[in-house]
Amino acid sequence: MTKIKITDLEPIPAAKAKLIFGEILHETSVEGKKYLVNRQGRPVSVILSYREYLELLEKAEK
Repeated sequence: MTKIKITDLEPIPAAKAKLIFGEILHETSVEGKKYLVNRQGRPVSVILSYREYLELLEKAEK
């Protein structure tokens, strides 16, 4: 089962994430990378693979 820690997330500014979104999609879906998107230095979003998202939902339902 997937367990994600804040240290597993690579921080990335929102402006940079916008520029390299295709690369981020590849890295999350193929390489299993996870991102913490920051706007003005504050966390606003997390990007992870759909598979990992489903695993987290399944775990939350238990």
